[in-house]
Amino acid sequence: MLRMEHPGLVVRQKSPLNLECQFAALSDWLTPTDQFFVRSHFPSPELDAAEWKLRVGGMVRTPLQLDLGELEDMPRTTLAAVMECAGNGRVFYVPAKEGLQWQTGAVGNASWTGVLLRDVLARAGVKRGAV
Repeated sequence: MLRMEHPGLVVRQKSPLNLECQFAALSDWLTPTDQFFVRSHFPSPELDAAEWKLRVGGMVRTPLQLDLGELEDMPRTTLAAVMECAGNGRVFYVPAKEGLQWQTGAVGNASWTGVLLRDVLARAGVKRGAV
């Protein structure tokens, strides 16, 4: 177990970065952001926030390109939810299974805030039969 650069987290893999919280160290029902597990299948992309755009196309009446400012201007919702990696506890499987050997820290409770996908899709006008 490596414990470098990410105090309080266990580095399960350096690249792509995968970090596990120390479940026993959690003391509140919400997991602090700096203690939240990280599950990455690929390296993190380098993005320029000023240039980034969300594109919505396909079966919509109005194809959209929204920048971060436009998304930030939309109504926001906050929701508390649990997120858990499906491999949480994999180290305990008998017989052993392939994959990162998570113990019990690939789970967390968070308060997420953002724009609802429903609102973005409503702005684009999803056509009947798209889903």
